Amino acid sequence: MKRMIVYFLPIALGFAACNNAGTQNNSDTTLPSDTGITDNMARDANRDVLPNDSVRDDSKELVKAAEDGLFEVRISKDAQTKASSASVKTLAKHMEQAHEKVNKELVALAASKSIVTPTAISDAQSKDISDILEKSGKDFDKAYLDKLESAHKDAIDLFEKQSEKAEDPDIKAFFAKHLPELRTHLDMVQKEQAKLK
Repeated sequence: MKRMIVYFLPIALGFAACNNAGTQNNSDTTLPSDTGITDNMARDANRDVLPNDSVRDDSKELVKAAEDGLFEVRISKDAQTKASSASVKTLAKHMEQAHEKVNKELVALAASKSIVTPTAISDAQSKDISDILEKSGKDFDKAYLDKLESAHKDAIDLFEKQSEKAEDPDIKAFFAKHLPELRTHLDMVQKEQAKLK
């Protein structure tokens, strides 16, 4: 029964989203990409259906990595049109493509372990994006790069810890595999930040 919840939760959410599409009013600012499974919903589903504590612990970290990956893709898509610097736009495109690729791999890994991952970013992350999008010119570029820097530092910390302590060998390998790329991304971001000073 619990496994059925994992499989049917995304379908039910999809139907709910479709049913609400006709009732959306013009003042609704929710984007279609904002609807879906949030990190809290994914954690709740995983807590209820995963067989033991070690898999549940690994699932929490995969959920966090998935949500952060979604955030990086979303903010980088916005930065490609909003940034004033051509090199920041190029970086944003690279970040979007790289994180989309990692996100797809993460989702496939999670599905193979019956782990539910989020399909939407958190309210706090949405607010961060909105705050950054209010800026323009060099102020936007700086805010975007600063957010990317902090996000990559946090991701590196998460991936380092999980590459050592994850219980599931496939999950452990996933985190270890992507650490070098995250470090490269951080270096790329810091080089762009130096250009703005």
